Amino acid sequence: MVLSEANKLAIQNVAAHIKSETAILGADALARLFEIHHQTKTYFPSFKSYVAADPKVIAHGTKVFEALVKATEHLDDLPHHLDKLAEKHGHELLVDPHNFVLFSDIIVVTLALHLPSFTPATHTAIDKFLEEVAYQLSSMYR
Repeated sequence: MVLSEANKLAIQNVAAHIKSETAILGADALARLFEIHHQTKTYFPSFKSYVAADPKVIAHGTKVFEALVKATEHLDDLPHHLDKLAEKHGHELLVDPHNFVLFSDIIVVTLALHLPSFTPATHTAIDKFLEEVAYQLSSMYR
């Protein structure tokens, strides 16, 4: 992944903005994923509801967004940083790698809706970042 210094700065600025909003943004993004891509619900059979107000949706959405914020601290070594998550999703949870791409698109939409400073340049940087995250999370799929 090639991120310019401007890309890295934009990604870190977004991370700083979303750090205190991980529950709201994560729940919104996850609920959107479930609504638009129904097949993703199969990975969450214990959920009673798939809306943003559901406690399990909030908890998992928060976990995802916190992991993304943490990943922004490791932009120069994402493969190593995401190793354990890739192994868990690829070997234990057996998540279809295409779902990471789907969720990346939903995350971009969610950020664009919630962040007034989501410029085209920011969009480009976040898209590059999420593309790399999706690739790395898919790297250990078996």
